[in-house]
Amino acid sequence: MTQNLDFLSDHEVRQITALVDTLDRSNFDYLQVDVGAVKVTIGKGALPAPSGSLAGSVPASVPAVSGPAASVPAPASASAHATVSTVAAPVPPVAVAAVPTTWQPITATTMGRYYSRPDPNSPPFVQVGGRIGAEDTVCLIEVMKLFNAITAGVEGTVMRVCVEDAAVVEFGQVLFYVQP
Repeated sequence: MTQNLDFLSDHEVRQITALVDTLDRSNFDYLQVDVGAVKVTIGKGALPAPSGSLAGSVPASVPAVSGPAASVPAPASASAHATVSTVAAPVPPVAVAAVPTTWQPITATTMGRYYSRPDPNSPPFVQVGGRIGAEDTVCLIEVMKLFNAITAGVEGTVMRVCVEDAAVVEFGQVLFYVQP
């Protein structure tokens, strides 16, 4: 398959190929990197369907690039696929139950795997209806075998948990809503 890669230098294509190889050897399901006007999302199998992501429209078995040019080929040895975008598409609102304007979101401070409890035998850090303080740990996000404790940043009552345990979350994704 011939592709027009005029918007990427040979060095950038090699860097993307190295990312694909690295992800293929890792335990991660996908990786997203934003550098300037270029957004690279690579994944193994089916990518999660993040809101507004172009990756959700890419079949898992087809390496693809969206944007002004065509595609970046995945290395023959890699089982991952890549999506590169230089176009910022508007994100349509996701159909979810309305959130009162008084509720405050608690968002992910990093991308990674979300855990609601410190270990499988412990109760969750927070539950709907539970009271939390601004410095309370509300969950853990694992990135490369490092567990990051996420603090509430707001005091109040947990009104909604927006993520399932062990789900992959993205930076800035809403994890909880709290009524201050």
